[in-house]
Amino acid sequence: MTLLEAAVHNNAVWCDAVCRALGCDTTRVDGLWVDRSPSPPYYSNAVTLVPDAIDAQVGRVRSLLMGPLPRPWTIKDGFHVLDLAPLGFEVLFEAEWVGLDTEAGVEVAGDGSSWLAMTDDADLDTWESAWRGANDAEELIGLPRLFQPALLDDPDIRFLTGRQGTVTVALAIANRSDDGSGPVVGISNIVLLGDDPERSRAGIVSAVRTAFPGLPMVGYERGDDLAAMLALGFRGLGRLRVWLSPE
Repeated sequence: MTLLEAAVHNNAVWCDAVCRALGCDTTRVDGLWVDRSPSPPYYSNAVTLVPDAIDAQVGRVRSLLMGPLPRPWTIKDGFHVLDLAPLGFEVLFEAEWVGLDTEAGVEVAGDGSSWLAMTDDADLDTWESAWRGANDAEELIGLPRLFQPALLDDPDIRFLTGRQGTVTVALAIANRSDDGSGPVVGISNIVLLGDDPERSRAGIVSAVRTAFPGLPMVGYERGDDLAAMLALGFRGLGRLRVWLSPE
């Protein structure tokens, strides 16, 4: 399999971990990862897993539309091949998968930051509070925590915090997965809070590489964040598209 396929698989694994920790009913069917429950904010109800099962995927999406799932919800088309406009969907956004090969190094000058992986529920609660504040997460107001403590028991997941002294300067999540072609580590939920955000971004990449050494790194970005990741040595792997269902 390609690094693009590994990136799509990694993202689906992460979505499944978050949603299952919240008690959602998830499955894999017709070339899709599917959450048959209402997904939490920022998470789709389906993610494509392969690029060559379009008819089956569209059929499954049509059945989800006809089912009891409250609208609106989203579909992440990881390979940018589905046309869901005939079903009434609209494009929510597009982005680019990125990858950093194992041999590609990211050198970061020491800036006094220390990187910590959250290990207990109190730390994770503090991490999420900072993440919500940085993202101005209005969609989560009044809702339970998005990242449940059960995620800390998964050896393939790290919630990372970068600090200078007692001040948090960056946040990120790393998750390891293996689609059968070899393990990769996904990097996501990047938050930059310090005075030198791009240096902190490079620090995040190094921290993820330290947490999961020797693995290719994957993720997706858009806009200025995409340009910043490419400047660090990541390469573009392919486009993705997120579709919003009709209400």
